[in-house]
Amino acid sequence: MATKGEMVRALAQRFDLNPNKVDAMTRAMARAGLRTPGGRGRAAADMTGEDIFHLTLALVMGLETKDAPEVVRELSQLRLVRGNLFLDGHIQWEANGDAGGESKLLDALNRLPVAGLELHRTFGAFGGQWLEEGFGDPEDGVSSAPVSVEVSSNGPHAVFSHRSDKGSLKLWFGDAATDLKTPEWERRTILSDKLFRRLSNLAHDSAS
Repeated sequence: MATKGEMVRALAQRFDLNPNKVDAMTRAMARAGLRTPGGRGRAAADMTGEDIFHLTLALVMGLETKDAPEVVRELSQLRLVRGNLFLDGHIQWEANGDAGGESKLLDALNRLPVAGLELHRTFGAFGGQWLEEGFGDPEDGVSSAPVSVEVSSNGPHAVFSHRSDKGSLKLWFGDAATDLKTPEWERRTILSDKLFRRLSNLAHDSAS
């Protein structure tokens, strides 16, 4: 895992931002309990995938430092509410987390064929765990498959997508995703597969 300083330098370079701005942002996250306390020198703590995911959300959404903790906390706590898997144009399973369907959804998702990947029911924890474990074995046909994340101001809600030879998986986070309305306007932020893999590399750099 990367230390706080390594995370700040890497993300500042990735998004072409002043490192001081990124450092201020991550300190605000830490004060809000959204980042592992850092430490210094040999006492510097390793950042988790969730720490990296939280900071990335704040940066890609262009949030102000004073606003970022509240916005990121709301997004991070969005709960898993829907999921489906399509293969060759046919639905393999579909489940909702509401109306008594949560157990069906969780049972289906527990079959995610990615070694070491635990199921998390909130967006922040799920995204962070995917950075740590979701790209583990490039030969398994699943972790080598493309992923993307879309965050919408509508609700808000978030959608995680994963396409492999096992099928096209989509997961929706946020209560609003169970009954989405067409808004007059909507702001969307997309994290691409390429970015996710770079973030995953950052999560493993110091451990490798």
